[in-house]
Amino acid sequence: MPLVYRTLVAVPEHDGDLVAVTSTVLSRWLSKRGNSGARVDFSVSGRHELSNRSRALVVRHDNPDEGLSFLRLTTESDKTDGVWRTVATAVVDPALSPWRYVWIDMTVAPSSPLGEGSEQPRLDVMPPEAARMLLESVHGHDGGHPLPPVPRIVRGRDDDLVDTLVATIRDPLRRMAVVATGSPRDVTVADWRGAMAGALSRCTGMCSGYVLDAAALERVGALLPPGLDVPPGGVRTFLPGVDLRDEADAARHPRMSPATLDTARDGERIRNWVGAALSRRVRDNALEVDLPEPLQAVDALLDEETHDLRRSGPSAAGPRVSVPAARGAAIVHQAAQGGADPAGTASALEREALEQQAQRLREEVTRLGARVSELSEERHELLAETADLSEELDTAREQARAARYEARWLREQAREAGLFRLAAAPAPSDPQRRAPMSVRELLERITDDSVLPHLYFTIEDATVYELSDSRKESLWVTRAWEALLALNDYARYQFDNPGTGLDFHSYLRETPDGYQVIPVKRLASQESDHVRNRGKLNDKRLFRVPEEVEPSGRLPMYAHIKLDIEYGICPRLYFYPHLGPGTTNRVYIGYLGRHLPVQQSN
Repeated sequence: MPLVYRTLVAVPEHDGDLVAVTSTVLSRWLSKRGNSGARVDFSVSGRHELSNRSRALVVRHDNPDEGLSFLRLTTESDKTDGVWRTVATAVVDPALSPWRYVWIDMTVAPSSPLGEGSEQPRLDVMPPEAARMLLESVHGHDGGHPLPPVPRIVRGRDDDLVDTLVATIRDPLRRMAVVATGSPRDVTVADWRGAMAGALSRCTGMCSGYVLDAAALERVGALLPPGLDVPPGGVRTFLPGVDLRDEADAARHPRMSPATLDTARDGERIRNWVGAALSRRVRDNALEVDLPEPLQAVDALLDEETHDLRRSGPSAAGPRVSVPAARGAAIVHQAAQGGADPAGTASALEREALEQQAQRLREEVTRLGARVSELSEERHELLAETADLSEELDTAREQARAARYEARWLREQAREAGLFRLAAAPAPSDPQRRAPMSVRELLERITDDSVLPHLYFTIEDATVYELSDSRKESLWVTRAWEALLALNDYARYQFDNPGTGLDFHSYLRETPDGYQVIPVKRLASQESDHVRNRGKLNDKRLFRVPEEVEPSGRLPMYAHIKLDIEYGICPRLYFYPHLGPGTTNRVYIGYLGRHLPVQQSN
């Protein structure tokens, strides 16, 4: 089964009973699935049916004489796209001193087998909530340094935290990524930490996050090579094995520039795609992490026993109240001291559990209500998109029908003129290559100067790559390619027909024969007054051009092509035509990426 998530956490041996804590956390996690989850017993091995389509398998090993204790919980859920399996394991073994270990894996078995040569479909994977709950309950470490559940604030006046961050980056034993960011000048460190906590929620357990203030940025920058800077308002991802002596190693550690991140935020609010973009390399790294050799033997043993449980029926033990280990010990102690009635205490615990479950159900109702609203909005978006695509399809069909008729008519005219060989000759192959299907292929085409000779690109690859890993990637790439061909042919048309004075909008309406066009409705020739008259919003439309076009090296580009309808991500392509006498006779492409912000925060 393909692995889609992994976290490996080392816990100091002085940090309490790891197996008991893990049992308590997993019990709370399963309780969110209802009464069946709350009844899972972690003290013995067994199989428990959570619903008609999900089950839990517990493997427990205890050897007090040798100080060994193993716990594994496997949950399996049958979904439309396959079987999702989450495996949480806690291992206490004196041979691993001074550490104890807990790790969580998530795998997916596709519902239909992949064909030969086909790729594994991209899955929208969120870390299991159990990972966050576990990291909040133990002092988790990666290598010799902390692995916090949420980003930590590092202030320049705190010597210990600055040293901890730099030591974590350098740690040769580190397995997971370190994600570090500096707060923008217009956002407080606390607010930026909250924003990054949301963005890094896709990375829980797979990285440690740090948010630096200006003083910390300066101090950390002095301790790291220039190529490994942490940008203010940007993000640096430090993968394991940082080599400070090798300048070429810096390229291995992804950097999201402040300019890129600035297009995705409104004040401290960050768009969802940032988290998806950051999690890609973090997750790829985590999936490559191998268990330490001693844990591999334990993993194999627990796998065998889990497989045996999977083949057996549900546990024969009847339902009973499940008391987390820590609370169970407290009840026994109180009963021994005569300070409380065990039955009464158990009854109180049952009432508390029911109250907690009622609260969870209320929260779930609220969440589902919000989800219904989101789906309703998405439905309207899809209906509008379908209408838009249907209109384009009808136009394309009509053009194809007219082209076929014209070809038949021309062949008939050739035959009537006695040109029988010409009338029967097949048409030559279309010299124009098919449209690219992925962002990577699109960028490769752009770098080929012979394909689009009349265009000049100043776009950032990072903003284009943000369009990848989406179900609509091929649609956006195709439309971007069609737009680039149309802009290239527009420049060629102006060169071939000097003095026409046609702007791009008129060019698309006239559809000159022999030149590429796109539907005119995709073009927006100008931005609104609201955008152009707001400093921050206008600044986001300032893009690089050669100094021969604008001495300052940057100018505003308002004309853009819409690669999707006015909903959702809405990619845009911004351009500036510099055509005519005394110009460079080129069209400059300044931006290709997600929709730029149109509202300004206070």
